[in-house]
Amino acid sequence: MDMWPTEDPAEQLRWRIPCNSQGTTSQQLTVLVLGDRVALRLPAGDVLVLTPDQATALAGELDNAGRAVQQQARKAESWPSTTRT
Repeated sequence: MDMWPTEDPAEQLRWRIPCNSQGTTSQQLTVLVLGDRVALRLPAGDVLVLTPDQATALAGELDNAGRAVQQQARKAESWPSTTRT
């Protein structure tokens, strides 16, 4: 997944992350840092504003999820492509 900051040099604390959900067209999740808060604009248009503690907790959960995905990918790569008989 690619994350791209906006081109506005005055605002380097905003990212648009492409995301897809089943049966919909490509959409974006927007992440914006607002002082000590983090705002998330979901593809449906809803906006979540996280406190610093909530943002830290979310970052930790995303790190855990990323590690889990990497471990699953490694397991899939190490799985034998043929079975000896």
